[in-house]
Amino acid sequence: MMKKFSLLMGLASAFALSFLACSNDKTAGTVTDTGNTVASEEVLVSGVVHRVDGTPAVDAKVRMARMAVFDSVLHIPEQVEVYTDSEGVYSFDSVLADTFQLAVIDTSALEVFYLPRTTLESKAHDSIKLEKAAVVNFVLYFEDVEDSAISVGGHFRTCLSGTPFCEDMFASDTTFMLIPAGDWDLEFFPGDSMTVARMLSLGFADSLIFRNWNLNKIKAGDTVTPGPFVWSTTTEVDTLIKEAEKEAENVARLYGKVLCKNGNPCADVEVMLIKDIYGFEFVEGDSLEFEVQTTTDSLGRWWLPVPDSLPGDSFRFEFRKMQDDLVTQVGVSRYLTKKDIEGLKDTLKVKEVTLTKPSALESGVNLVIDREDTTQSNNCMVNSVVVGIKGTSHFVRDATCNPILLTDLPTGNQKVVLYSGIPKVVDALRKSDMAMSYYVTLTAVSLPEGSIQRQQWMTYTPPNQNIFK
Repeated sequence: MMKKFSLLMGLASAFALSFLACSNDKTAGTVTDTGNTVASEEVLVSGVVHRVDGTPAVDAKVRMARMAVFDSVLHIPEQVEVYTDSEGVYSFDSVLADTFQLAVIDTSALEVFYLPRTTLESKAHDSIKLEKAAVVNFVLYFEDVEDSAISVGGHFRTCLSGTPFCEDMFASDTTFMLIPAGDWDLEFFPGDSMTVARMLSLGFADSLIFRNWNLNKIKAGDTVTPGPFVWSTTTEVDTLIKEAEKEAENVARLYGKVLCKNGNPCADVEVMLIKDIYGFEFVEGDSLEFEVQTTTDSLGRWWLPVPDSLPGDSFRFEFRKMQDDLVTQVGVSRYLTKKDIEGLKDTLKVKEVTLTKPSALESGVNLVIDREDTTQSNNCMVNSVVVGIKGTSHFVRDATCNPILLTDLPTGNQKVVLYSGIPKVVDALRKSDMAMSYYVTLTAVSLPEGSIQRQQWMTYTPPNQNIFK
């Protein structure tokens, strides 16, 4: 049978599994669970959540779930989810049963809380103190058989058996979960509830639909990488793993991690590979644009393939975090060289980067004419220049004698780049035997965090046309 492996970006969004009763619909009326009945009147369950450092857990997920029934194959209990507010307060305006589980997941702080059994009368959920989570990283491979009676697709779901700790995932992407300390079994199964129902109706064994893996005992703060896991209805596990690993051989990648200004892992940070650190390939428009090539996951991690070509000897990465279409935090990586990636066949780790508030640079370029050369113009408006920050996406083209403002810049010690704004001139100079220092000016600048650096205006003298003769 032919096999294909799907390589898709991972998702951690909530997904309602109606067949598995993982619905986010609020419960009303009479609900019975293992003999417990909740009356139809509204019941309020609320509390406040604090992190390990005592601060309120803002925007943390709080999940209420039924008690698991382990004599059934469906070990994933029905659950509802809410989020904490700016004070760490959560509330449910209805409940699933008078005895239930409660879980809290704070992806920003990498902390969790788990109450395996509590009641409406209990005060255990009134004030919750989180603890450091264990992080589980894994990859799921699957076989999609072309002549099978049903195609499961690439969407799967994984859960700690009997708990509200569940995540959606795609094969063959790296997925992570935050879980509490303990000895756990991990279950993974197709994420489409209709697919699961169809497989059951076709007579697929429960053990083929709901795969299980024992994680053994995990401590708080641990990071473990079990597996890889395999979901297949036909193929032997070892065979599938070997074929998947063979496909991944000799794949060179660059990997890094980004921290927010507060020191926590920074999710949804946009990443751009800066190959042309001097902006020489900047040929159209008035400014370069940030090109988003990937974003960080909820642990602040990013991966990009090794560049297939470089215009110069070195390159680096630029990062920015957006909120409401505004750049709120920025950063750049260290420089890497061609030597760092030559012959690379696996993953090269780039040093961790901590973001800061963006800076800005206000300056300009005065035209200085060599009066002995009558071929040069002293008209500011016909002499254009390119000004930018080396190793970033921040380059602009403007006429000399005009003020220039660069915003959303990385802070700290940077270098301002200045050269002719005529692409044909720059191309001719680069192809000549002249040293780059002849036609490119580099000026050191220290950019203050969250503020504007007003730099003394720079001077520019157009290249002597005789050098092209």
